[in-house]
Amino acid sequence: MTVAAVATALLSLVLTACTGTDSFGVKVQKAKVARSTTTTEPPDCAEMLPPEALAGQLLMVMVANPAQAADAVRNGTVGGFGLKGAQSAAISTQVADAVQGAPVQPFVAADEEGGTVQRLAAALGKLPSQTTLGAGTVEAAQEAYRRHHTGVKDLGFNMVFAPVADVGSGSGLGTRTFGTDPAKVSQFVVASVKVAQESGLVPVVKHWPGIGGGTVDPHIKQSPLDPIDQLRTKDLIPFQAAFDAGAPAVMITHNVVPGLTEPGVPASLSKAAITDELRGKEGFTGLVITDSLGMGAVVKQFPQPQAAEQAVAAGADVALLSGPDVVATTHRQLTEAITEQRIPRAQVLESVRRVLELKGVDGPCIGVVTRYSSAAQAVQDCEDAAAEAATDGTDPEDAGDGSDDSSGSTTSTTPDCTTSTTSGTTRTTIDSGINDPGIDDPGIDGTGTDGTSTTVRKSSATTVLRTTTTVRRSTTTTDTTEPDPGNFDVVPPDEPGD
Repeated sequence: MTVAAVATALLSLVLTACTGTDSFGVKVQKAKVARSTTTTEPPDCAEMLPPEALAGQLLMVMVANPAQAADAVRNGTVGGFGLKGAQSAAISTQVADAVQGAPVQPFVAADEEGGTVQRLAAALGKLPSQTTLGAGTVEAAQEAYRRHHTGVKDLGFNMVFAPVADVGSGSGLGTRTFGTDPAKVSQFVVASVKVAQESGLVPVVKHWPGIGGGTVDPHIKQSPLDPIDQLRTKDLIPFQAAFDAGAPAVMITHNVVPGLTEPGVPASLSKAAITDELRGKEGFTGLVITDSLGMGAVVKQFPQPQAAEQAVAAGADVALLSGPDVVATTHRQLTEAITEQRIPRAQVLESVRRVLELKGVDGPCIGVVTRYSSAAQAVQDCEDAAAEAATDGTDPEDAGDGSDDSSGSTTSTTPDCTTSTTSGTTRTTIDSGINDPGIDDPGIDGTGTDGTSTTVRKSSATTVLRTTTTVRRSTTTTDTTEPDPGNFDVVPPDEPGD
């Protein structure tokens, strides 16, 4: 059956079942999360999506700038992206460009913790570190977050990889935590979560089950935390407080947890950790996101495509990739895992429902299906042209006038029809660390060492999602799995941050 035929069948299934609206203004009917096999209700959005679209919603990718994620977002091979490193003051326009044509609203995220970890300082000014904020009052911290998160939302972001709920400064965290007292950390974490939600952002509490007592940065290599029974008496307390306060999402670390995870398997890839402990014993029902799968704790053992499948199979809702060049391979593997039911369909649908719920899509979604079908057809047309070119020796991108637009570079005559990397890129932009060089801690009063104000500079640009589909073609892509030298959350001095 062709892509067009599949789309037609799906559309005809729900044409008469639509009331309400989705995030694009398409009429929808609210669906129940738990569905019976004997129900006569129309299918919800997750049930309507083909395996390729389901796989895309279960993936996000960390990139150095929005343009690196644009093709994957438009083609639906990822459901969102996060930014590594310090961004420019023009980030709002870059984000708006990157999300145009997305089949469904993508997650657009950044590590906005404060102190040395803030990607948007050039556009928004400086935010004090969590340690600095933790030395003051909860009220002062709330006000600082309110100013900053309002600005983050105005720039076109809808998710922040923050706050850090770890207790202590181990695992290379430094000033990224609120302190060493679980009760105090809990107060500030809950305050941060609530302000982010009030600002229209999805806060992602990290790094469950708590790495503040660890000794090795997971960007570098895998290492054990304290046994789970000990973590429950201290490190897990702020996370439980956040869950009780309604935190919608949590990020899972790559550390091994004695008494919980299988030997050599990080928590992010462990069913015992995610499904049995986090969802079962702790009762968390929100979105589960892995930490960046480009870290040494993972890629020294598992290539990113394999790690992504294992994470989703273990119960994660979103596998966070590192670098645009691994997207196509990972998306293919995850699609196959869904199609072949290596991951149970019911589990996949529940994960996709959690993703879509946070994106404002909670019922039948004819518009989303149509846009995914258009994107898939464009990719198919591209692949057909590439196959024809491989047969007759022509370049499908050749204008036919004999001109050479390669600017002296060696390019392939077969385009990559599913995703692209920045021109000339030949390796993954690895998460090199969390700290942003040149960003000092402005202090509790909101001024930096140079006396500059941290007043938020709002952008007038608005993120607009369009229904047109554009497929860009890449000439150079590679799939590498070298480890992150630092936590997607620390960065060497020769790189801008990450």
